[in-house]
Amino acid sequence: MKDWSIFPWQTSQWEQMVHCQRSGNLAHAYLLKGLPGTGKLQFAKALSAYLLCMNPQASGACGHCKECELLKAGTHPDFTLLEPDDPGRPIRIDSIRKLNEFAHKTAQQGGRRVIILSPAEAMNVNSANALLKCLEEPGEDTVFFLVSARSGDMLPTIRSRCQQLNFSTPGRDVAEQWLSSQMDDPAVIAQLLDLTANSPLEAKRFAEQGLLEKREALADGLKGLFKGKVTPVELAKTWQSADLALTLSWIIGWLDDAIKLGLNADSAVLRNRDQLKMLEYLARKSDARGLLKERDWLMSQRQSLLEGGNLNPQMLMEGAFSRSLELIL
Repeated sequence: MKDWSIFPWQTSQWEQMVHCQRSGNLAHAYLLKGLPGTGKLQFAKALSAYLLCMNPQASGACGHCKECELLKAGTHPDFTLLEPDDPGRPIRIDSIRKLNEFAHKTAQQGGRRVIILSPAEAMNVNSANALLKCLEEPGEDTVFFLVSARSGDMLPTIRSRCQQLNFSTPGRDVAEQWLSSQMDDPAVIAQLLDLTANSPLEAKRFAEQGLLEKREALADGLKGLFKGKVTPVELAKTWQSADLALTLSWIIGWLDDAIKLGLNADSAVLRNRDQLKMLEYLARKSDARGLLKERDWLMSQRQSLLEGGNLNPQMLMEGAFSRSLELIL
């Protein structure tokens, strides 16, 4: 049950939850929070399997009993994973209402009902309020796992009704060791971990989806923009169909490093050292105030995207590239 087991850097959280289960102190709702790429969702799945397993071990579910087989087949009647219909979209209130009905039914297998909601911050106000009543009056033997990379965006009333379980990125040695089992090139591993703030799963996603190459293409596009080889409108047409939140995050990261250089920081502290020449150019051509203003604008646009805002992709990227060009004029 590879997808139903924890990662090496999650042992302390696992031991904490196993102790709660064995001592009879398991809460009815947990908020699993932390940076993207730390494996929160897989931890929730592993814990769900453990709680539903007929022969659980200290290390996790047995993987062979009827309950485990049902989970692997995706047909366990007492387990549900609720996610948005499409990535980046909100979780609808109708889905929460169906979830509430599920939570109050009697477990068909005679044990618990386990619910995972991910990402929990994808609920809008109406969805969150609909879930709140269920969290206040949970069904018997029902456990909720709310997974979030932006728990600050959730209603305080939701957070307050959950026990909180924090997930941080592992140490560099642990992250490198795990990634070394997934890929071969130490230099690429180091670059991926630099770009993802030591988040192993984000680093793996970057590699699998060719995001290093896409990031390099974006950097080349900006360099062409600065040299007058391409206009903001032309460049926006190239990037309007991309993952806009990720694209903006790359530009934000470059601006952050340019700000550091402008304040005479050592290049060793930069996360984007592979783009050092472009960063030095930005720091030289614009002051820290201008860079900060542009970074803050990009962050506000990215936040709107993450919250499900219906922004026009072409106009958004035209604005981003036009404002970036203004920095060096």
